Amino acid sequence: MVSALPQPVAGSHPSIGGDVPPVLLRRLAQAHGLVQSDWDIEAAEAGGLSVAPAILVTLRGSSRELQAALDLGIHAYIELGDDEQLPAGLLSLVTQQAGLHLSLSTVTSFSLDMAPLLCAALVARGWLEGRRRADAEICVHEAVSNAIVHGNLDIHQAPTADGVAFDGFYRLVQERLTNREHANRRVTVEALVQPPDLCIRITDQGRGHPGLIPTEIDRLEAKSGRGVRIMGELADRVSFSDAGRTVSLTFRR
Repeated sequence: MVSALPQPVAGSHPSIGGDVPPVLLRRLAQAHGLVQSDWDIEAAEAGGLSVAPAILVTLRGSSRELQAALDLGIHAYIELGDDEQLPAGLLSLVTQQAGLHLSLSTVTSFSLDMAPLLCAALVARGWLEGRRRADAEICVHEAVSNAIVHGNLDIHQAPTADGVAFDGFYRLVQERLTNREHANRRVTVEALVQPPDLCIRITDQGRGHPGLIPTEIDRLEAKSGRGVRIMGELADRVSFSDAGRTVSLTFRR
């Protein structure tokens, strides 16, 4: 169990580790003034690691590694892109704010179910009340799904219950996931304790879209497209910024 009271990374030199080539890890540490730290997923799962790196980097994110890292109290889990660089602004967030930061490619975000892993960790850390876990999990799932499909994959229609239309929608999603430009766009999830609230921000790299919470659902038969309305009903506050690329979900603690 990690500390219930979130704290920024102590000092100006947070640690970095990950299952990446040693030369890459060394380069990242030297470039950003970080301290290299050991990481081994088997040891982590077996209880052989008492502390995880503050920043854990990977070449391809996975549910297994994310789970192990969250259990050990990481501050950031970063899937490196083609440029093998840390996301801009990450270090200031990790060192100055009490929070958790996840940055994954679109294709990885699509393949793993991030919401339950994240919300379980937030409850374990004491940042989210257990009674709000289900609400937060649904909201994060909807927000991440919107970030993937409507943001990074640039698909703006919602499928109806018609089987043919839904199959066409699903094929389009699969096609975009194999397109390098779309698949490598980032989905970033940040959980920040801002007393007395917890704010969870989900950001995509799409073209943006209007960030309005609808007052009614136009297509009740739709299999998707109701996520914004659901978030508005379950979170204490929902707001959008950056032309709709970022949604902020607030839960009172």
